[in-house]
Amino acid sequence: MEFERFGNHFVLRLDPGEEVMKTLLKFVAQEDVRGGYFMAFGGFSRVRLCYFDVVARQFKPYDLDQQVEVVSLLGNVGRDNERPIIHMHAAVSDAQAHTSSGHVAEGIVRPTLEVFLTTFEGALRRARDPDTGLELLALPNTMAGSRGKAVSRPR
Repeated sequence: MEFERFGNHFVLRLDPGEEVMKTLLKFVAQEDVRGGYFMAFGGFSRVRLCYFDVVARQFKPYDLDQQVEVVSLLGNVGRDNERPIIHMHAAVSDAQAHTSSGHVAEGIVRPTLEVFLTTFEGALRRARDPDTGLELLALPNTMAGSRGKAVSRPR
């Protein structure tokens, strides 16, 4: 993987054989990215997409063991305490232009994946939600009408 920094933006190029989740987790740890979002496009030689079954409270995997174009890949970077967490979704297309999409569990890059990452000054926190079992964004403010009255907490 190669990268270049532009202020609070990074441009990354992942190379053939790199696994997207492992590579991005290593990068955000190395660069101490505590919050941000990214978009990417390129290709995978294989990818594991998932669908979250809210009743079963678990991800159901769907493996595509073939070359696909990454039409769109979107995600964010947060922290659970000091551990980086990446949440990403993708839409991919096969040689017949059939698309599949979902939560990305893993993907092997081929021939390349171009990632555009924007970082925040502060940390984006995640915490386990007891109702779903998911690591949800832990945000300090509540909007009036959604869970009660609006509250702004000091940072």
